[in-house]
Amino acid sequence: MRILFCGGGTAGHVYPNLAIAETFERNESNLHLAYVTTKNGIENEIIDFKKYTIDVIGFKKLLSLKNFKAAKLLINATKESKKIIEEFKPDVIVGTGGYATFPVIYAGHKLGIKTVLHESNLIPGKAIKQLEKYADRVFVNFEESKSFFKNKEKIIRTGNPIRQGYFLVDKDSARKNLQIKEKYVIVCFGGSLGAEKINEGAISLIENFIRYRDDILLIWSTGKRNYNKCILDLERKRLKCLKNVRVSGYISSMPENIASADIVVARAGAMTISELSLCGKCTVFVPSPNVANNHQYKNAKMICDSNGGKMILESELYRLTDEIKELLENPTKRNLLEENIKKFSVNDSNKIIYKEILKIVK
Repeated sequence: MRILFCGGGTAGHVYPNLAIAETFERNESNLHLAYVTTKNGIENEIIDFKKYTIDVIGFKKLLSLKNFKAAKLLINATKESKKIIEEFKPDVIVGTGGYATFPVIYAGHKLGIKTVLHESNLIPGKAIKQLEKYADRVFVNFEESKSFFKNKEKIIRTGNPIRQGYFLVDKDSARKNLQIKEKYVIVCFGGSLGAEKINEGAISLIENFIRYRDDILLIWSTGKRNYNKCILDLERKRLKCLKNVRVSGYISSMPENIASADIVVARAGAMTISELSLCGKCTVFVPSPNVANNHQYKNAKMICDSNGGKMILESELYRLTDEIKELLENPTKRNLLEENIKKFSVNDSNKIIYKEILKIVK
């Protein structure tokens, strides 16, 4: 089987494709994979199989001269996508959103190739909605997302495909592997690049609470670009040498670290929510205000309205320490949040998507 993937702009568009690719690699012997990336897309850093590159940028909401450039690049990218498809000869094209998805899926449809879309967020992005009519199937993460589509017969709730690591480790094993002795573990991160406001909240949490509690371990990923600044801030406040704070620019073994946690502080991207719901983690969501259509706030609100997590806006991060204290002191509340967030997971998402794609192709 030959599968061509597209989707980028953020890691949240790339990781579902990676999870789908992993599933096919485990189940198919004669498999050929390729990915259509953009010139400066984050997918170039993540994908380790065959890559093709197109040049495309997003359209601005307001009237802008940049939209003329975007339109010209889109036309060229569609032509390039047709050439890529004719060269690679995929059996199916899988797209996960972002502006780079449009030319590839559209070109594939015009060439008679089977096409599949996956939407991670509660409210579908612009590219996914525009491409609905060209897709053979549209997979969605949340049941509530179905109402935003016209062709209901195409829509299947599959959940988010998850990378294999999240299925392999439990809390006790994770703590043993990570050599954790403390009674409680808090994991705090803001994505691969980091989040300045979450980092400020983490420093405040250390200064006002963690430093006084040797029974709590804080595992904190600052993001690569913010690591040096955070270390300097800790030094300035004389907090750098605390034994119960583990600081890194990037956590490579994220599944294991999340498995070890009693409480997680994180953004509310769709992939993050899927991973945390699969693991059943008590989570304080800090949605990013800098994403299209305010996706993260809407994702987090849906979870929290069902009592599956707590949400703090960036403007309210002064509340983080009190929120963490309250959750640590109330195990019943933590357990309730853990049970409720699990309801948003689909345990066999990878298997469902794998079988549906096989059905479409065959």
